[in-house]
Amino acid sequence: MLHFGLVGCGSIAQQRAQALAASPAARLRAVHDADPARASAFAQQFHVEAAPTLDALLARPDIDAVVVSTPPDSHAPIAIAALNAGKHVLCEKPLARTPDEARHILDAAARAGRTLATGFNFRFYPSVAKARELFQSGAIGPLDHIRASCGYRIDPASGWLHDASITGGGALQDNGIHLIDTVLHFLGDASETHGHATEIHGHTTSSLHHWPGCEENGFLLLRNAQGRVATLQASWTEWAGYHFRVELHGALGLIRFTCFPMLTELITAQGRQRFYHPHANLMEKLKSYRWIVVQSFLREFEEFARLVAGQPSLIATGHDGWRAVHAAAAARGRA
Repeated sequence: MLHFGLVGCGSIAQQRAQALAASPAARLRAVHDADPARASAFAQQFHVEAAPTLDALLARPDIDAVVVSTPPDSHAPIAIAALNAGKHVLCEKPLARTPDEARHILDAAARAGRTLATGFNFRFYPSVAKARELFQSGAIGPLDHIRASCGYRIDPASGWLHDASITGGGALQDNGIHLIDTVLHFLGDASETHGHATEIHGHTTSSLHHWPGCEENGFLLLRNAQGRVATLQASWTEWAGYHFRVELHGALGLIRFTCFPMLTELITAQGRQRFYHPHANLMEKLKSYRWIVVQSFLREFEEFARLVAGQPSLIATGHDGWRAVHAAAAARGRA
C-alpha cells in the first residue's frame, strides 16, 4: 500500500481524499495547503494530519507519494520539490503551464528515480474504458482517424481559470487537455524519439471574452508516424451545454463514446450496439458527476500503484502529461 501526502485542499482534493479513503491500494496520511485554516479543516474532515509547511510534509518518512492538487502555476515547483525529496508524484492536469515547465518535472523524476504520473482520470470513465476494450479487441479493425470535441460555456466569474499566468492557456489547457490525452491515448504514441505527434497544426479563436493568452476555442490536427490522423476542438463557448465526444474510425467500423452521460457505441456493417453504463448514469443523477470522478480516482490510484511497482499500467505518465501540454501549446504557436 502506498501512503500519500496531498498538497492543495480545494474541491478536486476533496474528491481525491474520498477516493483515498476507499482505496485498498493507497492511504492518505497528511495534507498541506497555503491556507493553514483550510488545511486544518480538511485534515479534520478526513482524520489525517495537517503539515504546517510543504517541507514538513515532504520530510515525513511515512509518506511514499504526493498528490499535487494546486493551481497549475505551482505544479512544477511542488512536484520537483517532492521528487527531489524522494517521493513519487501524481500531479493533477495540466502537468504544467508550458512544455518547458513539464520537461523540468520529467527531468527531476528521472534524476530522482521516482515515478511521475499525470491526473488524466477520463481514461477510467466507463464509456472510455468500454471503448478501449472494443478497440483493443479489433472490433473496428485498424484505426484510420479520430474525430473529437469537448466544450462547455465558461462562467466569466470562474476565478483564475482564465488567467493565463496561472493556467498557461484557455480551453485547450482546461477541459481540452483531457480531450488531447484521450485522443493521443487511442492514436498511439507517435514516436518515443520525439515524444509527440509527428505533425501538429493548430488554431485558436477568442471572440467573446478576449482574456489575454486564453483561447476560447482551440483546434488541433495531429498525424502520427503511422499516418493516423486526429482532429479535435475544445471550447469555452459551447452554447448547447457540456459535451465530451470522441469517434474512433477504423477500416471496419466506428466506436463513439461520450461523457456525460456515459455512452459507448459500436457501429459496423453488421449494425449498431449501444452500451449505456446504467449504474454510472444512475449514480450521476443521484449524486452528481462527482461520484463518477471519485470512482475514476479510485481506479487511477490502483494504476498508480502498479506503475510504481514497475507493472503495466493504464495511468497517464509524466511523458503523457508533457505531450498533452506540448500539443496545446502548439495550437497557440508556443511549442
